[in-house]
Amino acid sequence: ILNPRGANVSVSNSGWFERGKNPMAICGHLWRSAVLCTGLALGLAVVALSAPVDTKSNAAQTNAFEKSIRPVLLARCVPCHSKDTSLGNVRLDQPITAATGQKLLAAISYTNASKMPPSGPLPAAEKKALSAWIHSGAPWPASSKTASSSSLTTQIQTHWAFQPIRLPAIPAVRHTTWATNPIDRFVLAKLEAANITPSPMAAKTTLIRRAYYDLTGLPPSPADVRAFVADTKPDAYRRIIDRLLASPKYGEKWGRHWLDLIRFAETNSYERDNPKPNVWRFRDYVIKSFNEDKPFNIFMQEQLAGDELPNAAADQLVATGFYRLGIWDDEPSDAELARYDGLDDLVATVGQAFLGLTLDCARCHNHKLDPIPQADYYRFLSFFQGITPFKNGGAGDEKPLYASITERTEMEAKGVVFEKKLAEVRQRQADLEAAYGRRRDKDAIFNADLSDIKWTSYAGTGDKLPDFTIAKATGSGVLAPALIDVSPARKKGNIVLAYEMKLRVSQSGKATFYLDSDDGSRLYVDGKRVIDYDGSHGEGNEKRADIDLDTGQHALRIEYLQTDESSPLGLSVAWSMPSFTRRPLSVWSSTSDLGRTQQMAHDSKRFVSDGERLELATSKRQLTEMEAHRPAPSVGLVVTEEGARPRDTHILLRGVHTNKGIKVEPGYPVCTGGITPPLDQPDKGPTSLRRIALATWITSSQNVLTRRVLANRVWQYHFGRGIVRSSNNFGLAGDRPTHPELLDFLATQLEWDGWSLKELHRLIMTSNTYMQASKTRPDVRKKDTNNDLFYRFDMRRLESEEVRDSILDVAGILNTEMYGPSVYPDIEQEVLNGQSIPGKDWHPDRNSAQQKNRRSIYVFLKRTLLYPLLESFDLPETDRTTPVRFASTQPTQALTMMNSKVLTSASNALYERVTKEGHRDLQSFTRRVLELTLQRTVPDLEVSRAMALSIRMELRGVSTKQAQIYLCLMALNFNEFIYLD
Repeated sequence: ILNPRGANVSVSNSGWFERGKNPMAICGHLWRSAVLCTGLALGLAVVALSAPVDTKSNAAQTNAFEKSIRPVLLARCVPCHSKDTSLGNVRLDQPITAATGQKLLAAISYTNASKMPPSGPLPAAEKKALSAWIHSGAPWPASSKTASSSSLTTQIQTHWAFQPIRLPAIPAVRHTTWATNPIDRFVLAKLEAANITPSPMAAKTTLIRRAYYDLTGLPPSPADVRAFVADTKPDAYRRIIDRLLASPKYGEKWGRHWLDLIRFAETNSYERDNPKPNVWRFRDYVIKSFNEDKPFNIFMQEQLAGDELPNAAADQLVATGFYRLGIWDDEPSDAELARYDGLDDLVATVGQAFLGLTLDCARCHNHKLDPIPQADYYRFLSFFQGITPFKNGGAGDEKPLYASITERTEMEAKGVVFEKKLAEVRQRQADLEAAYGRRRDKDAIFNADLSDIKWTSYAGTGDKLPDFTIAKATGSGVLAPALIDVSPARKKGNIVLAYEMKLRVSQSGKATFYLDSDDGSRLYVDGKRVIDYDGSHGEGNEKRADIDLDTGQHALRIEYLQTDESSPLGLSVAWSMPSFTRRPLSVWSSTSDLGRTQQMAHDSKRFVSDGERLELATSKRQLTEMEAHRPAPSVGLVVTEEGARPRDTHILLRGVHTNKGIKVEPGYPVCTGGITPPLDQPDKGPTSLRRIALATWITSSQNVLTRRVLANRVWQYHFGRGIVRSSNNFGLAGDRPTHPELLDFLATQLEWDGWSLKELHRLIMTSNTYMQASKTRPDVRKKDTNNDLFYRFDMRRLESEEVRDSILDVAGILNTEMYGPSVYPDIEQEVLNGQSIPGKDWHPDRNSAQQKNRRSIYVFLKRTLLYPLLESFDLPETDRTTPVRFASTQPTQALTMMNSKVLTSASNALYERVTKEGHRDLQSFTRRVLELTLQRTVPDLEVSRAMALSIRMELRGVSTKQAQIYLCLMALNFNEFIYLD
């Protein structure tokens, strides 16, 4: 459906106008009578336009029509003037007559009663193009004799998802005692119509396990199960639901559902797949929002436009990190194409996750299946046009987070005091180093080791020293002090210098030369290259070389390169002889900060007193400690805009960013029933305020999709499938709802309850529909093969996070600490070796063993290195929105559960837990292990069969402890452990 490059997509096919609709022309009915009743003077005669242009017409003329005329007609005229619209007797979706051409000219001129389009005059360029086309005879390519084979308007008027949400009447049913709430009546009405009876209620042990996993993603303890089974009060189950909804574990479970939908990950993908800065704060924001039962309309608004809300709080800024979650290429071959790809990702994610529409399929052409013209895609994209391109950090991507204005004021005051103190310590350190440098340089000049120092600068590029035999000289000079100094040649761009000088040797012997530089350097003695230190590396790792020298003068040559990316300059040269200790040959000011610590270590005792040395060490330690405890607010990954006036948005023909068509303004998809209101146009400010307009509309009652989509998702996560199975696609290609009235009832109830998901959970989970058993009934299966009528509850396998978290929980090693930076569990080296850089950005050394056992939602989510256990159990890909997870069955799952280090460790931990609880004899041990893994009372027969396994292993020479550990491993591999009835 989507071809972002537009390859092999023709813009001249007969479907160009298909389903075209312009939200700016939605009110076309207001001017019907004006068009039909106004008498228009024809003026000059125009060539008859009733026949299409011959197929051999000029190619340039056809191209001009496709680029400049067809898109304008599609966006501005066809929505109201096509075959099946109310104004269909004035048609602009086919070749036009002379009279129609004149009417069109008069209407777009805005000079009489017929003002077209009613939303406002056309842009001058569009008006000029249409006028020229009409006066040239309105040529129409023969290949597009008609432009609309089916009516966009008809589709909008008839497709269920685009109709207003209405509260349906609660159906009457025969089996009234079974229907305990309205949901049951909607379901039962269809069951009774099919002569199907509902399934019996699930056992209490099944029901509590189902509720625990659905709301918290963790199993109940055996004690929880026993207490619930023993509780005979009629509200026992409802109290369980209320307790689970109040649990902080609820947000960790349901927050993960939302993260699936909005393609959350903590890295950028592509080869380097570098981490996104502070993205974990967004994950924490999501968890907290679910736990607080934040009204979901507010939750969505904060992510779309939290920064544009009045007095935006820290959490609202963090919420806008939503825009930075997608994949990002840090070195695109075409930066503008990459920018549009990023905008397309936003259109796709918002369209599917919030609206249940595949808007992204209209990037290159009109949507092939839904009533979404290409113009609607670009109008929707225009809401995001002002967003600053992602740079993976910096002012455009990160902002300080303050909980309140008071906190900001206090933090700023602390910062002023801190910076003053820091500046004082830095200045004292600089003074001490400068004093050392002056004494050192003075001593070196006194020794007069060098004389006749001449420098020559050269033109050069790249990060390697050039060939000086062919390099072009650009300047020269003489250094007055008897020391090498790089500062005279300071300039923008690469600095390439060569120094020629004489070195005085007062006594023969072995000389040692020392060379250090930030970038490239070479040392020659008497024409012989002694040290070659080329490339960019940074000072602080000097090279040395020995050479025998006779008494007298020797020629010395230094070649030096400093690239413009490296600053400050850095060059250090020194030498020593048997007759004296190391002496510098370059001034102290030519040494960079990187090399000064090393240089001072060589001869500081000669030029720095003991007191100064102690003070210098103290100041350095103090600086390190101060930098580590700098008072600063938390920093969050956020969205920013380029200013109040975003870039213009044009329809891109074939989706190609270099092939711009007509300009469009922000607008909502016409199929949703929304009319774009006038947008605020601030003259200045940080944003255009477009996104807050979009967020308000998406969560408004005008939008017929959002509440349906959200209610359907909640139902899906409880029942395993939605009332609409294609939960990201409510369009014509999606599945129709099995219970449309029930869906509208839930959508209405959601709004009535203030967009509270917890109230919706209560309504769904206390229905008898939800509490049915999962057992298949052969007599009913023939009538309802896919359980479309919900005659039973569908069994499901635990999701990947639930599998891992349950293993850790049952083993007694789950760390329930919440929030904060993500953790890095151990990954086998064989897996890490599969990366382009093995182990890159996976840091298990940062976390203790206890930290590594936190819940799976806190495991670092690296796009190119998903945690193996989670990936085996179908953790979704993170590059795009995931509405429904797969539940595959494959050999790697069994192999992982039997042989991985995770399960080996968990089996040992489960053994330790049970034995520490006092269950030391085999029968007691076995019963406890089975109760923990199965979360139910275990009959004696099952205990005996499990004990037999341990006994057989001992008879074959396995130690008692190891046999019981194997029994633990077996229990963690039960289907009943990872499947939910």
